[in-house]
Amino acid sequence: MKKVVVAAAALLIASASFVQAKNEFISIDSILIMQKSKEGKELTTQIQQEIEVFQGDVKKAQKELSELQEALNKQAKVLSKEALQEKTEEINNKRKKMEREFADKEEQLRVNIQNKQITLRERQLSVVNEVFEKQEWGAVIDKNTPGLLCISNAIDRTDIVLRAVDEKYSGAKAKKEVTKTVKTASNDKAKPEIKVA
Repeated sequence: MKKVVVAAAALLIASASFVQAKNEFISIDSILIMQKSKEGKELTTQIQQEIEVFQGDVKKAQKELSELQEALNKQAKVLSKEALQEKTEEINNKRKKMEREFADKEEQLRVNIQNKQITLRERQLSVVNEVFEKQEWGAVIDKNTPGLLCISNAIDRTDIVLRAVDEKYSGAKAKKEVTKTVKTASNDKAKPEIKVA
């Protein structure tokens, strides 16, 4: 008999902890996961390399412009005023063109980096969803974003709230109808009767 009682108590404790796990609310830090995960670290290294290549191209182009300006400064004494002005304008046009090109390249690099980060986040959130279902958690929130990432249907009580909302609306609508009927009836009594002879 003692064994049956102990077994029943153990079963109750186990089932209580199982039910509790189903309603457990979990918090994660998706940014930390992105930064510390192996794939996240690889992506960070790849992005850093792309940024360094871009910065190298910018430095190379700036050096080229600087050398052109220095060469022009050395020739300034021997060039005519018109030739000096023409060469200065060429360098300025080259500088403007370079600035536009690098602004476009920088924007494209930013978009590519953002797309890679979004793709990584989506992949990792699908893993979060798998873990959520496997662990049978009640809900998962992210420290870095508002709202829930995952929620169990077992804790969804929308149907109860929907019924309450509908009952409140029906009650208010019925009350309005009664008030409208009473007002109409009192208005009808207030009107004088017109007798036609």
